Amino acid sequence: MVSPSPFLYAHGKRGKIEVGVVKKLIGLAVAGTILAVMPSGAPLLAQNAAVDYDLTRDVRRAAQQAQTAIGQSNFPAASGYLSQASAAARTEGDRYLIATLQLDVANRTFNTAAQVAAINTLLASPLLSAEQGAELYYHRARISFHAQNAEAARTDLQAAIDRGTTNPRVFVAMASLTNERGDHAGAITLVERAFAIHRTAGMRIPVDWYRRAIHFAQEANDTARVVSFGQALVAEHPTQRNWRDVIVQHRSAYPADPEAALDLWRLQDAAGALTGEFDYRDYAQVAHGRELPAEIERIVQAGRAASILDGRNAEIAALDRGTTRAAQSLRSALPRRAEAAMSAAAGESAMAAADGYMSLGEYAAAAPLYRAAIEKGSVDTELAALRLGIALARSGDGAGAVAALDQVVGPRAGVARLWRAYAGRIQPVPAQAPAATPNG
Repeated sequence: MVSPSPFLYAHGKRGKIEVGVVKKLIGLAVAGTILAVMPSGAPLLAQNAAVDYDLTRDVRRAAQQAQTAIGQSNFPAASGYLSQASAAARTEGDRYLIATLQLDVANRTFNTAAQVAAINTLLASPLLSAEQGAELYYHRARISFHAQNAEAARTDLQAAIDRGTTNPRVFVAMASLTNERGDHAGAITLVERAFAIHRTAGMRIPVDWYRRAIHFAQEANDTARVVSFGQALVAEHPTQRNWRDVIVQHRSAYPADPEAALDLWRLQDAAGALTGEFDYRDYAQVAHGRELPAEIERIVQAGRAASILDGRNAEIAALDRGTTRAAQSLRSALPRRAEAAMSAAAGESAMAAADGYMSLGEYAAAAPLYRAAIEKGSVDTELAALRLGIALARSGDGAGAVAALDQVVGPRAGVARLWRAYAGRIQPVPAQAPAATPNG
């Protein structure tokens, strides 16, 4: 995986600070107060910190003219007025106001050298709050990074953190630079701080941030975090691509557990994330290894119905050979086997019958048999609970599935948590109103 750029651009323009700066600045300056408004695109920034000071009359006049020119997109004229203001500047307020407007012009004209000059002036101002300074350090870090000066970018990001920034993008950017230095654990700690800020604010974490976090965890060989970040990703962003990527990552965590691998393929099918011929082939191979011909038949038929399989793949054809007859035989035998299993003392036969129904895709029939297997014992109760959760989820009982999956706390807990993310999005079926009874 290629490491992504540390810096994110919400508006797709690398040379521009997220949005225009200080729209209300001049009107408040006329009243003798300046409202220090930082870029509103910066999440969680307190944007309305009022700063009181006096402005020199000539500076105020030139600043008003510059603001008018900026509103007309006449940036050469605005720069001229700001040069006049600079010559007349006497106070810290004058310099603060001029630098703010210079930053606005530089931002609108994508002039990074002028941006840096204005930011430097503002950072030196005693009127700048720590919070606003942190945001400016972040923007200067972006400029430094894209000027191939990663060390300067890292220094400015640390300065933003030291000033108590609450902008999660600072931590994401610093995490990427930290990861590039080989400190993968440190990168994970930083990106988790960004996640915590977003969650505290009730905001969804962007897909790109999850992908960065997964990348950091993979480089740290931290399988537990790869799994947990992936689960959170599909819980918040359940797209086909995300499901497929996360399930593939999860499968690598269970190289010696064919049952877990099978149940992850089942989840990929349930999530609509079987996207190509090789997905269907690999799923069929796992089912073949577990001696589940009925499941192979169902997979291959689904692939053909989706126009992904065309019957010309010899390997898939060999796997599919004889499965229709085997599925018909299983379907005929299961009712008797299920009835006998329910009266058996131990749970093995109930588990086997449930697995048979699962392979056929008859999930509502499988669920009570998994429950019976758990109650009777003598089975892998963790696997039975996992399969019960799967059967309930595929039957549309999301709440029941979540309750069952929450019982899985052993080695397959990661598989269960991923199925839980799927089950948690199942909407309850509305209760049917009773039919009206005719009067009398």
